Amino acid sequence: MKPRNLTLGVMATTAAALAVGVPLSLHTGDDTPVAVTRTATTTRVSPVTGPEGAGRLESAEPLAHLDPALASVAGRADRILYHSRSLKGDDITVSGAVLTPKGKAPKGGWPVVSWAHGSSGIGDRCAPSTTPDAAGRIDLYGYGAFLAELLKAGYAVAATDYEGLGTAGEHPYIVADSEGRSVIDAARAAIQADPTLSRSVTFVGHSQGGQAAIAAGELARTWGRGLDFRGTVGLAPVTNVGVAYSYGTPGPVDRGFYLLALHGLKSVHPELRYDWFLGRQALAMMPRVEKDCTAKIWKDFSADFGDKLNDYQFAPQSPEAALKMQSWLDEQSVPREKTSKPMLLLQGDHDPSIRIAVTEQAVRNARGGGVPVEFRLYPGKDHYSVLTPRSTGGAATDVVDWLNHHSKH
Repeated sequence: MKPRNLTLGVMATTAAALAVGVPLSLHTGDDTPVAVTRTATTTRVSPVTGPEGAGRLESAEPLAHLDPALASVAGRADRILYHSRSLKGDDITVSGAVLTPKGKAPKGGWPVVSWAHGSSGIGDRCAPSTTPDAAGRIDLYGYGAFLAELLKAGYAVAATDYEGLGTAGEHPYIVADSEGRSVIDAARAAIQADPTLSRSVTFVGHSQGGQAAIAAGELARTWGRGLDFRGTVGLAPVTNVGVAYSYGTPGPVDRGFYLLALHGLKSVHPELRYDWFLGRQALAMMPRVEKDCTAKIWKDFSADFGDKLNDYQFAPQSPEAALKMQSWLDEQSVPREKTSKPMLLLQGDHDPSIRIAVTEQAVRNARGGGVPVEFRLYPGKDHYSVLTPRSTGGAATDVVDWLNHHSKH
């Protein structure tokens, strides 16, 4: 999916994040962390961690050099480290950020949006919570203006970096369950970091993050037990992963991301050999893709370079490899199962990466499984401009309106 380290927000002077004291935590008799919500007369204690301590907050530190669009509306902005579980079952640390609105929290606490970002890369230096934009600010990899709209509307934002992106281990790019766990556990950690947050959680994501948000919604009844899950929003979401990568023969626009997808699939299928799916010239590119963030991947591999290589360089090298590729990509497609909570999918009709027909099929699949789904299309908007407010024809205001209806009642 075509990336850019896009800045939807305003570039101005340096603004530091505001910290609000030290998070309060208690422990139950079985040493399970709990969140504490204080009111004027009572203290309510409730467990928020998941299986085997998933979501337990490890640390929260003020997020410095915050993008002005976010700093102007955030009452608190922290970089967090929290525990999750890898797909192999190992205890891992995941990084991310938590931002809360300015002002006094409503009764019951700020509702939480657990945000899932689009493709940033697979190297640790591509983690949104630490990657600066061109002006040296942290805008969560270009999503500052969109997330500012959520904060202004009264939503706290928990923003995962995903497993292995900014912390130890590999990032299982485009692997749905890994992304979904990271999204869920970020919400748990945010609730522990700030006692003004409620347990009302909605999963919202863009592009790769749209896949992550849908996966999180499907895991909410099991992995997310204990959270008050309200629904899922996917903006220009990756749904049919096989079609997104043309089952191993992507056009120039997505060739760099095909290499990322192979790296992610290898985390699930360690027997995968890159030379099964890449020609000699494309194979030589893999080490660079593993280090670069997506803004550079787009420039070097897709825009400037990828169209100079023939399709065979980015294709399964045998019929047997083609069958494996089809199966392995289809395993990561969403939606896969029923969720009782509503879903909203949105995209522009000028999106070069996410095909309208594919998203419409995802809507039909979800409805066929009993999921209440809405789909909205935005004329003239592409993969990124769909994130802008209604005043410019984008979807951001509609997302807020949908959240207000489903998350605050």
